[in-house]
Amino acid sequence: MGKVISVRLSDVEEARIRGAAALSGMPISGYLKWLITNGRSGGQNDAEMILRRLDDIATAVANVRAAPAPVQMPLLGAVPARGAIVARLRERGLPSSTIRQVEAVLDELEGKAARASVAA
Repeated sequence: MGKVISVRLSDVEEARIRGAAALSGMPISGYLKWLITNGRSGGQNDAEMILRRLDDIATAVANVRAAPAPVQMPLLGAVPARGAIVARLRERGLPSSTIRQVEAVLDELEGKAARASVAA
């Protein structure tokens, strides 16, 4: 027979418990039961360790959000000239159909780069 137990938690405590339950892959009720049974057997340090790790994860996520966004570098500036690419592909013995596909992709990239420079 089960009993319903009501517990009042602060928002921070509830978030910590929800996060720890999610990390352990258990529903919240199962996680709380696990905490209670481990608390009886002297495993209280396990719960503290899990909550500490959850705090570390939250800190790491906050640090990632605070990091500056990476600067977007135009790809075409780093790509060798089209003639050099085609020549190297021919030297390697690639079929002409594959080389035409590569040229089509390069055309598409050049078109996108041109549209982006006009829009900027």
